[in-house]
Amino acid sequence: MTSISSKKLTWKCPAIKWVGILSLFLVSCDTPKEIGDDLFSVEVGLNFSDTITIKSSTVLIDSIYTGSPSTLLVGSYNHPVLGLAESSAFTQVSNIDTLFSKATSIYDSLTMRLAYGGYQGDTTKSQTLSVYRLLDSLNRGTDYFANSTVRSDPSVLGSHTFKPRPIRTKAMNGDSVQLDTLRFRMSDAFGRELLSKYADAKVAAGSKGFRDYFPGMLFKSSSSNAGAMIGFNPGYSRMTLYFHNPGDPFKYSMDYYFSLSNAIFPEIIARFNQIKSTKSVALAGLQKPGDLVPSTATSGLTYIQAGTGVATKVEFPYLLNLKGNRNVAVNKAELVLTAADNIDLQQTIGQLSIVETNATNRTLRNSYGLKYLLSEGGASVITSAIEPGSKTYTFNVTTAIQSILVGKQANSGWIITPALTSNSAGNTRIINESTRFVPLQAMKARLKIYYSYIAK
Repeated sequence: MTSISSKKLTWKCPAIKWVGILSLFLVSCDTPKEIGDDLFSVEVGLNFSDTITIKSSTVLIDSIYTGSPSTLLVGSYNHPVLGLAESSAFTQVSNIDTLFSKATSIYDSLTMRLAYGGYQGDTTKSQTLSVYRLLDSLNRGTDYFANSTVRSDPSVLGSHTFKPRPIRTKAMNGDSVQLDTLRFRMSDAFGRELLSKYADAKVAAGSKGFRDYFPGMLFKSSSSNAGAMIGFNPGYSRMTLYFHNPGDPFKYSMDYYFSLSNAIFPEIIARFNQIKSTKSVALAGLQKPGDLVPSTATSGLTYIQAGTGVATKVEFPYLLNLKGNRNVAVNKAELVLTAADNIDLQQTIGQLSIVETNATNRTLRNSYGLKYLLSEGGASVITSAIEPGSKTYTFNVTTAIQSILVGKQANSGWIITPALTSNSAGNTRIINESTRFVPLQAMKARLKIYYSYIAK
């Protein structure tokens, strides 16, 4: 049964041709009345509806791209509805300077400095972060996803147990940034191994020769408890080798970086986050891509979570009833989604996008990646940032709704995801810089449509 109500508004502006857009309200007109026969042979009115039935569900999507992240995610946390999320980070390492050690050089230490700028979960629990050597190379041109993996050596190169501290403003590399830092000592055996590489010119000179010798590192949490997911900033993180020479008063150091890409050092480091999730009882039905759990089974809420493939699907089963047997011109259409009242704005997903789907709840794709709704004018993807006061996301979907009503687009619903971006090849991906989530109130979802019945 349809759930559509509307109000009819009409006006007359003899000097202006009807163009079927809401902006006519901004033009100085006569007193509102029926549009005259000088424009159309039939009466044309402006109508409004915000009661079109919206069916909301939580759905699992596939192919979650996690390559080239700006944040290395390590750790785990447990959400009562979303379940357990765990992440490990795989990254290449690079040295941009030549290692000027000698056979007589004396090893001092090898230290790791990891800067973190955010976390999710329980920060009162201790976390143990461990570092491992990769056995296989990473490739900057390879697409890495949440379920990707690379072989690693089981021997630990370094580990550190800590509790995340409140994020502070600190000076890093000359910048004022919001983060804190872990600093711990790495394996002395590994440090001495690095120091000895002065004899191998290719390795000592850095770049490709070094990565052929040392493919990269795996950062993972070895804690058994679900504490917190930590977001490490590779741009402010590095490993440093310290050494000195006999009879030389100076101390020497060699930095190994996890992020390089600027005018001076254009080298790009390959990296990705591996994210695993175990769904809670409430979302146990999300086992494979396309699986769906209605909002009625999750206390009237649907969920979107970056990194795990959890998204929200909205459907408009009675939208075509708006048309009836007449022709419709959509003046403006907005989809308004409201987050749960108790969300933390600092921890939620700040921007959302709309991806097209089919009747089996699978995201549609083209040669450029995900198929998404275009913004008005067709220049870019439709994206909405959360409005802090009302805690709402508002999408302008005028063209998309018009396309459905005239039969150019199937009425299969849309999938709401974290914001989209494009990789170096121009393929559209979901941004997965964290495992942040947002719960949406199904009963407060609104499709607001201003429309007119017209004659051909």
